[in-house]
Amino acid sequence: MEQLYYNLSEEEFTKDKKIMLWASACFFFFIGIYVFGNFVSVRRIIPPILALPPFVICIVIVCIGLWEKLRRKDLFFLVDEGKIEFRFGVLKAKRHSFKWSKITNIVMPLTQRKIQLNLNEGKSFVINLTFFKREKSTSIKNHIYKLAGEKGIKITVVKRLQA
Repeated sequence: MEQLYYNLSEEEFTKDKKIMLWASACFFFFIGIYVFGNFVSVRRIIPPILALPPFVICIVIVCIGLWEKLRRKDLFFLVDEGKIEFRFGVLKAKRHSFKWSKITNIVMPLTQRKIQLNLNEGKSFVINLTFFKREKSTSIKNHIYKLAGEKGIKITVVKRLQA
């Protein structure tokens, strides 16, 4: 069976979203300059304290843009003949790799987008696929199910995983 690979770095924060983010940052920056410019000019219709919220919003948007740029490097999900390997997460993305030879049992819930891997050492790990789109998570679950069947790994299907 062929490998399943998803590059999550590009899909989560597309170019359209980046353009909208930086355009809105520029928009709020220029609003702040306009409000402050009204105070500096002779008219002084608008008080200078009203220039503070657009600048703060601009700084917050720029921080979000920089944070997304830095944290979205090398996010992926790979399922192939030798292993299950992935790196994804909301705040702290960690790289995990599980060889098929070290997996003894797989628990797949019907109503949740999760997969529990029971390992040889008596440990278990839950892969949480709720952050993916439904098509991706279904594809990953089906691919793992088929490969586990080919490898002879016991698959248990339950309604829900226990906490």
